[in-house]
Amino acid sequence: MTRSNEFAVIGKTTSKTDAIAKVTGDARFATDIYLKNMLWARVMRSTVAHARIISINTEKAKNLDGVKAVLTSADMPDGKYGALVLDMGVFAQDKVRYIGEAVAAVAAVDEKTAARAVELIEVEYEELLAVFDPLEAMQPEAPVIHDDLAAYTTLFERTERAMTGNVNYQSNINTGDIEAGFAAADFIFEDTYEVQKQHPSYMEPNSTVADVDETGRLIIYNTTQRPHINQAILSSLLGIPISKIRVMPCHVGGGFGGKNRTLTEPTAAALALKTRQPVRLTFSHEEEFTSATTRHSGVLKMKTGVKKDGTLIASDVKLYYDCGAYAPTPNAVWLGAISSSGAYKIPNSRVEAFSIYTNKMMGGAFRGYGAPQANFARESQMDRIARELNIDPIELRLKNCLVAGDSLHTGQKLHSVRVKETLEKARDMVAWQSPKLAPNRALGVACGIFACGGFATSSIVKLNMDGTASVATGAMDMGQGLRTVMGQITAEELGISSDDVNVVIGDTDLTPFDVGIFGDRGTHTTGLAVKKAAEDAKIQLLEAAADAMEVDVSALEIKDKKVFDKSSDNRFLHFRELLGGGQYKKGGPIIGKASINPTEQPFDTNIVQGAASKMFSTYTFATHIVETEIDAKTGEVKVIKATAVHDCGTVINPAGLKGQIIGGLTTGLGYALFEDVIIEDGQVKNPSFLECRMPTAVDIPEVEFATVDEFDSRGPFGAKGVGNVSVINMAPAIANAVDAALGVRIKSLPITPGKILQGLEERAN
Repeated sequence: MTRSNEFAVIGKTTSKTDAIAKVTGDARFATDIYLKNMLWARVMRSTVAHARIISINTEKAKNLDGVKAVLTSADMPDGKYGALVLDMGVFAQDKVRYIGEAVAAVAAVDEKTAARAVELIEVEYEELLAVFDPLEAMQPEAPVIHDDLAAYTTLFERTERAMTGNVNYQSNINTGDIEAGFAAADFIFEDTYEVQKQHPSYMEPNSTVADVDETGRLIIYNTTQRPHINQAILSSLLGIPISKIRVMPCHVGGGFGGKNRTLTEPTAAALALKTRQPVRLTFSHEEEFTSATTRHSGVLKMKTGVKKDGTLIASDVKLYYDCGAYAPTPNAVWLGAISSSGAYKIPNSRVEAFSIYTNKMMGGAFRGYGAPQANFARESQMDRIARELNIDPIELRLKNCLVAGDSLHTGQKLHSVRVKETLEKARDMVAWQSPKLAPNRALGVACGIFACGGFATSSIVKLNMDGTASVATGAMDMGQGLRTVMGQITAEELGISSDDVNVVIGDTDLTPFDVGIFGDRGTHTTGLAVKKAAEDAKIQLLEAAADAMEVDVSALEIKDKKVFDKSSDNRFLHFRELLGGGQYKKGGPIIGKASINPTEQPFDTNIVQGAASKMFSTYTFATHIVETEIDAKTGEVKVIKATAVHDCGTVINPAGLKGQIIGGLTTGLGYALFEDVIIEDGQVKNPSFLECRMPTAVDIPEVEFATVDEFDSRGPFGAKGVGNVSVINMAPAIANAVDAALGVRIKSLPITPGKILQGLEERAN
């Protein structure tokens, strides 16, 4: 793997530190928390898509034996929360905006009583016209879902359409001269693509147990990707100082972005404060599919101008992301805008990206975070261009791909780019000659870009008296192995083994701030903070050794838990000699710390308007080639093999890399072929794992993967991310393979047998 021979710990396979706990069942998840005198919470949810609330009668529920509390919006402070648009209350206020929205909640002595109490709550609605299509929602005559939209607090620069009608977010990107670019083009290609809702489908549902301790502090046990943000949101919503709230996250039974929201915590907390008893709120799996968040569905319009030789010279993209009734993640739409030009140089580019309210469940963060949608459109059209210009699909991509020193269409200059190398290595791995292999059998290729890292984080590294180390980070391990990787980074920097490092994560009383785990920022950004904190501790250790050995710091080096005088291997001090009495001697204990935010540099406002976040630290790239076989009689698609080559910088843990890539490919496979949260008139029609089909073991292809040699100067030991870029290429690669095999271009996901058969029929006619 990349540069592993240069390091003692980095690049070496290391077992996950939580593996034994998970295998033996000792790992504690939020659904394992049972406290003395704990109450059970249930939520009463809207049965209509759009309506004014005329009245809510909770008396029957309150009078039911065993019910300890019933809450509605009338019982809550008048506050709203969200990520970048503060548009959502704990309960519906005045209006309901989708089927499944929380209207009231109860806490009772057992689940059965809580469920019965919910049935006794009476709500009178005045139904309103609803809108379910994002393009229809943008029309002037469409029903307005948020009447006071313009008054909402937003944490981004508002553009002309943002916060008007049903548009809650808009970003614009303009580079070069778009009209001149199209005028100079020999060919112009225009296509419209549609993408569906995909649920993260984690096995563990959203769950919180809230308690109030003997001092009056609110204690939260939950499943989350962002404990410190949870803490801040609860403080704002409930009017409690942050110091009076402790979030103690448990092991996370799958997140993939879906646990990056605050859903169960405010309700459980409010009920616990009301009753002064522990309260547990756990979503049912049906609630997960109707009241949590999904990948955004949407419509993507792409117009591209090309020279005869295949050179891309102009691109006009319009992205319409359906965010549902609330907008928890405009950043996903912004990342879609960044990803919409793909991994290519296009000198004249215009992008308009919109986040649009509809009367449906929320679109939110999910692995790939806005990029799978845009990349499906870009890479599908790239293959159409290649076919119609009679250019090999890989050669077309190689001709136009970004290289180090190029700039994105956002104006940001790139410093770490090996997309060309991923294309070449993937081509060699499959012995590519042409897409078509045999009747109904073909290869499909796609490559892509994903923004990596950024946002605020911090870390503390404490050296113990025996020469071991303790690390504290507010970032969460969701199963991706972050705790293990942070231990490896610390060990490498300090010259100790991974077994000598203990990593504490998440607990807001014990760890410094982290904004949350999303967008490939775990290894890259949290790892960078941990490395810098370890560097700080290392400098202090060397200074102590220099003082004890009466030499200059520059004369010393660290390895094997010892500080050596470079001039003599026989002159050294063991860590424990320097640290054992550190509590009492000159200088005191050694504690390293770091606080960083790698996204501090803004975009050029002449190019970008309405950026949801500032400039990302770096970008990752990948090429995927899939071998598929399609049954022309049934339309069934079988992916035989997937070859994935990633530009992810230095590999910290090869086993972790393998898990991330296989997991990402599987998520992308489901997005391409199976998964679709079907909504009719605002009602989710398939709210279960049984009805919303995911890939199973029999669907997973043979996987071969590799990395290219790259060292990102902005990442810890040269590392970048891989968790999101591993997802974004599968859908377009499979669509491209289907087209190569059958001559049927599918422009909407998922690629179902019915769509293929319809395409074959249309082609025959």
